Amino acid sequence: MGNWKDELLKTAVKAMQSDTAQKLMGNEKVQKGFAAAFKASYEIKTGLDEKKGDLARKFNLATKDDLREMKRELDRLRRQVTHLKKQNEDEES
Repeated sequence: MGNWKDELLKTAVKAMQSDTAQKLMGNEKVQKGFAAAFKASYEIKTGLDEKKGDLARKFNLATKDDLREMKRELDRLRRQVTHLKKQNEDEES
């Protein structure tokens, strides 16, 4: 799946190096258009993420953020258990 993304990126980089693309990117209207497109994309993604979270909570499901937080907590607890085991072994020695 990454192959087509790599090809697309290579093509985009190559296109951006052309004089025409440089002139276009120097145009204030084009820059504003790109900024508006990125902003709209971000707002849509944020809105979708919020709706997914709302639905997950409504159906009592874990979200990706919930799972990430649980994994961090589990990792922290594992480190703590390892530390306590080592401490216990040191005290027994």
